[in-house]
Amino acid sequence: MSELDVVVGMEEPRYWVALGACVAGAAALFWWTGRDCGKGKATLQAIGWTFLGMQVFELIHASLNPDLPFSIHRSLPLHFCGLNAILLGILCFRPNPHVFTFAGFMGMIGGFHSVLTPQLPSGDALPLFVLFYLKHAALVVVPIVLVRSFGAQFPRWAWMRAYLIAVGLSTLVMGVNAVLNGPLAHPDGLVANYMYVWEIPEANNPLLIDWPWPWYLAPLHVALLVHLIVINAVFRRFLPAEENGRNLRWYE
Repeated sequence: MSELDVVVGMEEPRYWVALGACVAGAAALFWWTGRDCGKGKATLQAIGWTFLGMQVFELIHASLNPDLPFSIHRSLPLHFCGLNAILLGILCFRPNPHVFTFAGFMGMIGGFHSVLTPQLPSGDALPLFVLFYLKHAALVVVPIVLVRSFGAQFPRWAWMRAYLIAVGLSTLVMGVNAVLNGPLAHPDGLVANYMYVWEIPEANNPLLIDWPWPWYLAPLHVALLVHLIVINAVFRRFLPAEENGRNLRWYE
């Protein structure tokens, strides 16, 4: 872990302030989109621009801040949450059930754990701290809003496809990390750890077991499958989806 990675612990007051702000913001968004005036195209596009704007701001901040220089080893949007923020932003303009299958599931899971057990990879300067919580809270809430108020849904066996896409994508990113840490190694020793598939993250998360690479990834795969199945079941129960004239079952 480099000096840029900052873990925010539960013993810090800012942890609870940020968590409370996330809950309040989520409640406000649910309330707004639950009203008739919250179901229009303008609201959806505002959500999309917010997602895309957050990613652009993060890149600009890294480019202009002398204390946080832009680096392909650290600043590219190749973490699951950064990628899903971009995809969800695009989905607000161009809906696609196949893209939503991945971005919705993985965004909720990654955002949930990032808010509860935060590790800020680019440091905890105030703009980045606020951006981190805003983005990751939105990753949890927006997929629910899209299903509840804007007609999105998870197709049959979406949870299984999301898992397979995540495995394939993270495997590709392993290769990216290998190139960045090998032939393109940073002169100051900065480690590329996109998607945390190069070394175990430092977040205080009970799902992280201090095993060597790649074995620490094994329990994370099991946990990912459990999360996907549980989330799918919750959506099937409270926001049911139909296919061929019938409601999809909890495991479909």
